[in-house]
Amino acid sequence: MIRLLIVILASLFFMTLPLSAFASEVKTTDINKDGEIDGWTYVRDGNVEKQELDINFDGKVDAVFLYEWNGKVKEEILDTDYDGRMDNWRVYEDGNLMTDRLDSNKDGRIDIWFYVDHGKIIRLEKDTTGDGKPDTVSEF
Repeated sequence: MIRLLIVILASLFFMTLPLSAFASEVKTTDINKDGEIDGWTYVRDGNVEKQELDINFDGKVDAVFLYEWNGKVKEEILDTDYDGRMDNWRVYEDGNLMTDRLDSNKDGRIDIWFYVDHGKIIRLEKDTTGDGKPDTVSEF
């Protein structure tokens, strides 16, 4: 009974919010001017939340950028070899790269982890056995 009451109250709360509180505006771009959309920018309340780009103009998204409310990148997700599968994930804090994870052997699993501090790699982990867990570690 209490669970039902919580669901009803939450529903009423969200129903009273303006629709714009949930809506994102999508701005599209034709980067290479060929008549096809190759860039999508998602904006909420005047802030860019996410960008998606088709860098090699093959109709597939190759790069996704997620942004903090202050406009700084918080994550990049990339298809670096343009095979249609994301293979590089970079995480930022306050605009500074903190981790860089790669699927270097294209098996769908991360096998290299870089940890960064003030622009310098401080730790490198590798999965050489293919089990999805690092088994070699180098510290710098």
